[in-house]
Amino acid sequence: MSAELSEPLAFKFHLLNEQGQQTSLFRKRGSFDGETLLLDGVPIPAAGMLQTAIRENRMVVVYLTVDGGIAHVAFMPTTKKETDELKRRLDIARSATWAQMHREALTKRGRGDAYRDACCPRCTATVILTDMPPSPQLYCPFCDSLTTTDSIAGPIPGEESLRLCEECGMYSRPRKFTIFYFYFLLVVYGWWSRTTWRCPGCMRGQAWKMFFGNLLFLLGVPMAVAQLMRCYSGTVVGGTFRGLDGANLKARKGDVRGALAGYRSILERVPHSAGIKYNLALALLQQGDEPRAAEALELALADCANYVPAYQQLKGVYTRLGATERLQELTAMWEDVEEAQSEQDSDAAPPAGLPS
Repeated sequence: MSAELSEPLAFKFHLLNEQGQQTSLFRKRGSFDGETLLLDGVPIPAAGMLQTAIRENRMVVVYLTVDGGIAHVAFMPTTKKETDELKRRLDIARSATWAQMHREALTKRGRGDAYRDACCPRCTATVILTDMPPSPQLYCPFCDSLTTTDSIAGPIPGEESLRLCEECGMYSRPRKFTIFYFYFLLVVYGWWSRTTWRCPGCMRGQAWKMFFGNLLFLLGVPMAVAQLMRCYSGTVVGGTFRGLDGANLKARKGDVRGALAGYRSILERVPHSAGIKYNLALALLQQGDEPRAAEALELALADCANYVPAYQQLKGVYTRLGATERLQELTAMWEDVEEAQSEQDSDAAPPAGLPS
């Protein structure tokens, strides 16, 4: 363990309720020593954590309880920097634990030599790759990044900001947007707003709707204009992935030919991109062309052997096509990685000190 990670991380936080609101005006103390997360004196071992997720400086940790159940806690450290650093350390610790447990399980079965892993270039979490062939890209399920690892020219510019959009499910560059409406009815007035994370292409329709919806009372128009500007200026308009948003919009509208032209242009600049080929597969699936979608997903997995989204889609496509032999080959390749997750769920329960 590096000297940086061996030093406990101390922070202050607010607990959050199911609506994401603070439960108290007073901040509580928390810390993480590389093995156990302490939240106001309540210990949650990293070995029992199933998932960590953040939004700005808000965090949710899903963990195993003493009785083997699943619980979660939501809290808000003081700053986004603290939240990012805490998630990074939690993911490093829990991924290393899962990898060690998986390696030990393989050794017991006499397959210790088959173990293989990689370190995520983005968050440095340990990614299990047992039985998977080498590929030019690496997917990290902890930070949700897709990274080209064998590029002679070094890191691909702009690749670090690309993820799957939670709204449309396509590989893009999601951002934080605000939806805001102001209303005034005689003596009653007010506003409604919420934040959303999606790609700029997904937000365009909502932003135009917000613009026209706020025209009557005007006060909400500046916010709508600001979101419209961010929708268009926030697209991937330059660099290696220029044209991505336009191709995605065409794919969603059913213009597969136009989308394919856009994706091909990007692939001429960056030949290995499981995310781009995954988008093409989604476009083909939308048109009901499952055989060609399967080919696109196979190409995505050739670029990144452990790209979970492509694997999940391809399993469904093979099942619907009745491609039994190819389905068996695919699931056999992923068997050890999926077993590693299930082993963690069972072997880590109940680790000492988990809250009930």
